[in-house]
Amino acid sequence: MTSRRALFGLDTAATVAALVLGLAGAAQAQTTDPSFRLNNRSNQTIMEIYVSSSADSNWGRDHLGANVLPPGQSFVVRLPDGQCVNDIRIVVEGGRNIDRMQINTCNLTDINYP
Repeated sequence: MTSRRALFGLDTAATVAALVLGLAGAAQAQTTDPSFRLNNRSNQTIMEIYVSSSADSNWGRDHLGANVLPPGQSFVVRLPDGQCVNDIRIVVEGGRNIDRMQINTCNLTDINYP
């Protein structure tokens, strides 16, 4: 497992500048289902997706596994019930990281990149 704190510090300026991860979808009534659909609306392939509780210091596993998310495609990220406040890292082709921190995924259905 890779330490999220160490990785975030290395790419902070680029992350802030490139953080165009759009949040979309109707806000739902308070729910404990933190799962969401990631929509790749960019012209780049998403190579990896990491989502972990904001309280956790590690990113955990790549939710795409051996797959990638091509432009125009969507992927449903399944998370444990009640894990509402999450940090999200998207790794696009070329290895650039896009991070969103402390996102309440229980209050949304979709996340659009970019």
